[in-house]
Amino acid sequence: MSNTVPDLSQVRAISFDLDYTLWDLEGVIERAEQRLYDFLSESYPRITERYSPETLYRRRLDLAARQPQLRHNVTAWRKAALAELAEECGYEQSLVEQGFKVFIDARHEVTPYPETKPVLSALHGRYRLGVITNGNADVGRLGLGGYFDFALSAVDIGSAKPDHLIFEAACRRAGVAPDELLHIGDEPATDVFGAAQFGVHAVWLNRDGRAWPGELETVPHIEVASLQALGELLSPEAFRDG
Repeated sequence: MSNTVPDLSQVRAISFDLDYTLWDLEGVIERAEQRLYDFLSESYPRITERYSPETLYRRRLDLAARQPQLRHNVTAWRKAALAELAEECGYEQSLVEQGFKVFIDARHEVTPYPETKPVLSALHGRYRLGVITNGNADVGRLGLGGYFDFALSAVDIGSAKPDHLIFEAACRRAGVAPDELLHIGDEPATDVFGAAQFGVHAVWLNRDGRAWPGELETVPHIEVASLQALGELLSPEAFRDG
């Protein structure tokens, strides 16, 4: 753990990041992109005859540059990109929902870390538990929804981590003050810096022992190597042997 561990006795709510916090995302987005590309090749071949996967990726980046409001809504961003392709290549707009479903189904083909459910189970009921994500993953689709009292995304708030608005919304949903909320995530810039700047207890889930990014201001935070370490810190009685 980094820095002196603060007094966490006042913590009444815990919010979790999703990707690389509750489950491993390695290779998942790439697989989902390929699944979508294969679908387009089969069902809408004029698109893939014209564009490679790399070109489609660059087109999405260009779209975000032209419409920056989409950056906080990854679902709308992907659908807008598909809508542009449909119009350009002479296909019906029904392509959009079909293609997005292929992508989002594959995007949810993840497996929670082995420690995830035991830790959530141990903390559930002791604290109000929530989700804060910049993406479009849905814990309900992965059998985890029952552990959480609230779920917030950048789409809901119109603002993404590390902006204070999303942490402010989490406090409102949990019914707590900032110093009564603890947020854990794997990203120093969005999860740790953002939470700490708003006065929330920040926990860096640093599974790989990375160094704190040199370009990022250091903020008060706790560092743990696993979710279980967080559980042992907050509810040690639930993790004692026997």
